[in-house]
Amino acid sequence: MRTLVLTLLAGLASLGSVSAATLTGATLFASNSQGLTNLEVWNTQGGDLIFNLYLRDGATALNSGNGAGASINIPLVPGSYTFTYRAQPALQSPSHFGLNLFFGGDGNIPGISAVVNANGSTFAANSAVLTHRLDGLPIVPGAGTLQYIEGDYRVTLTALSHERAGGNTVGGYSSTPGIVSGNDFRGSFTLQVETPEPGTYLMLGMGLLGLAVLRRRR
Repeated sequence: MRTLVLTLLAGLASLGSVSAATLTGATLFASNSQGLTNLEVWNTQGGDLIFNLYLRDGATALNSGNGAGASINIPLVPGSYTFTYRAQPALQSPSHFGLNLFFGGDGNIPGISAVVNANGSTFAANSAVLTHRLDGLPIVPGAGTLQYIEGDYRVTLTALSHERAGGNTVGGYSSTPGIVSGNDFRGSFTLQVETPEPGTYLMLGMGLLGLAVLRRRR
């Protein structure tokens, strides 16, 4: 019986040991109302021919330049995070924009995909058949969800807005000129990160222990 209890406790400890989710990439792209790409894209990869997407956490710039510094690696422990973004304008003036978020170093499959109207905050999950990987190639479908799950971590996109206003806000991050002068694209998104409460693990452990005791008595 003692061995059984120790085994259950060890299993319970492993359930409570989870690694933090990490936001490692983002792409913004012009789209239609269904989230299908119009092939203009910005990313956080850097060192390529694609427009850069720059993120801030409050007053802190999270990436800059057009090389390795344009990438992001943001650990997400439980809590709420609101990031603002900036991007140089391109040639199109689409009705909507798509946002893909990538986690854990996977740049091929977005963990969260959303589509938002071009000047507002109405957004929805994007499941379009053609969306962008982190490197900009439009060859994968949208995630079709606003929630990314890694182990016991749940990352949910709870807010997204986009507009074109405020003049040249990208100049402070990159010396690369845009195609179109004037107001840059800007927006923000909020991620809510959650894990099960410790009491959830305790209840699960007590339930497993109770089942083990019943089986042993039989």
